[in-house]
Amino acid sequence: MLDEFDLHDNIWIQNMYEKRDKFCQAFFGDIFMAGMRSTQRCEGMNKDCKKVLGKGKTLVEVVSLIYRFLMKLRNNQERDEFMNMNSFPCVKTHLKDLEKQAFSVFTHDVLKWIVKEKKRESFVTLKQGVESLEDGSHVYKVSTYKRPDFEHTVVYFPKKETDSASDPIMVCSCRMFEFRGVPCRHMFSVMKNKQVVELHKSLIVKRWSKDARSLCDIPYPVQSMPREALEVSRYGALTAECNRLCFFASNTDAGYNLLQKEISRLSAIVEGLANEKEKEKEKVQALTTPSSSKGSVVRDPIPVRTKGREKLDKKTEPLRRPITCGYCQGTGHNSQNCEVRKEKERADKSNENDERNTNAHPSVSTPAKRSCGYCKQSGHYTQTCDVRKKKENAEKTEENVAGRNTDPPSVATPAKRTIHCGECGEAGHTYRKCQNKNRKGMPSDTSEE
Repeated sequence: MLDEFDLHDNIWIQNMYEKRDKFCQAFFGDIFMAGMRSTQRCEGMNKDCKKVLGKGKTLVEVVSLIYRFLMKLRNNQERDEFMNMNSFPCVKTHLKDLEKQAFSVFTHDVLKWIVKEKKRESFVTLKQGVESLEDGSHVYKVSTYKRPDFEHTVVYFPKKETDSASDPIMVCSCRMFEFRGVPCRHMFSVMKNKQVVELHKSLIVKRWSKDARSLCDIPYPVQSMPREALEVSRYGALTAECNRLCFFASNTDAGYNLLQKEISRLSAIVEGLANEKEKEKEKVQALTTPSSSKGSVVRDPIPVRTKGREKLDKKTEPLRRPITCGYCQGTGHNSQNCEVRKEKERADKSNENDERNTNAHPSVSTPAKRSCGYCKQSGHYTQTCDVRKKKENAEKTEENVAGRNTDPPSVATPAKRTIHCGECGEAGHTYRKCQNKNRKGMPSDTSEE
């Protein structure tokens, strides 16, 4: 690739090549990574946290949601532990003895890796000629079916006395055991050749076993822990135990009834102990204000707007420009609510009423006299003008007299259309009424001639 794209002098390629031992799996294959090659564990936890958390949550809600999330993880852990302890999958490979031992030792998730490697062991071929070294170890050469050049070397120490997985009795060049903590297919091929029916203790990683929780318990000093943290840890431990107890009791009717009675009895006893402890202490004071209990009470942070002008409190916000009346120029009201304007209007109305009462015959302004547009006289208008009406009547009588003495005008009547026959060509009739047309079965005049 370097020759094809001419990248021998590329600075970035040279820097990455110098740091290849920090990101290439081939350089840290002997480091135990539990089979992880990326940040999948961290990303999985982040995905589960995003389902319950959001940016609009308060501090109190976040604490309760995180607690529920942890309870869900503990519940899943208890469920997996119950399945590991009380279920046994069926045998799936040809190495039955090794698989049965793996069922009793490893958890179900790790067992899937082991079953996969045992199935792949059937494609591994063991080459002839085992090399024995001076320290008592044996070196085996193995290859894959249809890939004879792809070889791996397995070193077996049959006389080594060790129980630690850091110093196993078998070491393979594929380094799968060092990287994942599970024996590889090449080791199983050597075990089959040496008639080994049980996994050696050095090939069993403790963290993959069913009793890993009992081996990894860390005793915490009780006195050095805060009282609140101690109560939370106790509550979590009791909840985990109760979940398991409730699971078993819910399977049968007798177990359910027995657990109900025991819970009511123990609840009364524990409640009495708590009441006695409360009597010894002082009465719990109510929650004080944040100012008087600063540093002792955790409260929600004060929300701050990130955009726009900060909204001030109405009590502390300065007053706006006062309202001014447009009539009296006073403040605090407008012209519609102005009392000065209303009083003046009342006074004007009262004065008008007084004037009407004092003047019995008030002077009424007479409108201007009308004038006719036809005869130019006043007192009437054109529609009621007598002169116009008399003139119109006279003209009508003259027209009537002139119409009686003269004949009415002659109206030209349209000429009638002459009808012609289509058979004989004569006028006055049509083809249907023609007497000269040929009848069916009768000879015509031309035929007689």
